[in-house]
Amino acid sequence: MRVVGSGALNLDFFYQIEDLRLLKCAKGLTPGGEVWGSRKEFDALREELEQKGHFIAQSGGGSAANTIFALKLWGFETGFIGIVGADEEGDTILAELEGTDLSRVIRQGYSACCLIIIDAQKDRAIFVSPHSEEAKLASFSCKTSSDEWLHLSSLITNEGFYFHDKLKQNHSGISSIDPGEIYAQRGFAALKNFFRKAKIVFLTSQELEKLKVAPEDIAALGPELFLKRGEKGALLFNSQVKNIPPETPPKIVDNTGAGDVFDAGVIAGVLSGLSKEKAGKLGAAMAALSLRDYGRRGYPEREEFLNQLKEASYD
Repeated sequence: MRVVGSGALNLDFFYQIEDLRLLKCAKGLTPGGEVWGSRKEFDALREELEQKGHFIAQSGGGSAANTIFALKLWGFETGFIGIVGADEEGDTILAELEGTDLSRVIRQGYSACCLIIIDAQKDRAIFVSPHSEEAKLASFSCKTSSDEWLHLSSLITNEGFYFHDKLKQNHSGISSIDPGEIYAQRGFAALKNFFRKAKIVFLTSQELEKLKVAPEDIAALGPELFLKRGEKGALLFNSQVKNIPPETPPKIVDNTGAGDVFDAGVIAGVLSGLSKEKAGKLGAAMAALSLRDYGRRGYPEREEFLNQLKEASYD
């Protein structure tokens, strides 16, 4: 089964700074938080980071894109639906996804870019400048097939959200969603239809707080819910609550995208025949490995995935 992602296609720029409070252009950034704004605001913040911080690396990004990238690394058939710029940044973003079916990716405008700012405590804050023409997704007619697993993460504009709503309603196969803070801020009522049609929902504790509902309220709509709790592991809500213990990371350099790798591990586990609980343990193991480097540079390779899959199968 092909896993097809849809969400933002970003180019991430990683910076290190002693304290976020040193930034005058931070626009409400907090450790662990995510905000978005115009390209002008992005450029001003990046200029300030060049002066007060330290540039580390760049990498392709976007939640669903990270999940698809990991699954591609592990040997799964993958695809992506979205929009990327007809610019140098877009070339870089798509080059990292080589081997993924990109026939449903529009190329126009300038690409979405993201600042990943890591403080002295190794926590990260994210500033996103969306694709210049993301709104054009509203008129993008795109089909999925029943033998594809559709995995959604957030887009920023209202038009992007409505595009996902239409895409989800027309999809007849398995689906999952990781709404992130951007969609969680729209509220539980806005996401109900997404949750009803999903096989699996991925949420963090912070996102659940924004939805202002109990995890059981989401599970009651039909999906199985993985509540991601960082260093505390995760909880699986279905007919009962199951604890997914955390894995000890070999090294902690950056936690950006670790939750997306967790999603990939769960999806890979389910597709490999594991129970949801064992798939959750596989996700935790893969996420822990990803902490060893910045962005996608730390993602586990196929051999590491196969070793962890074998361990999860016998657990």
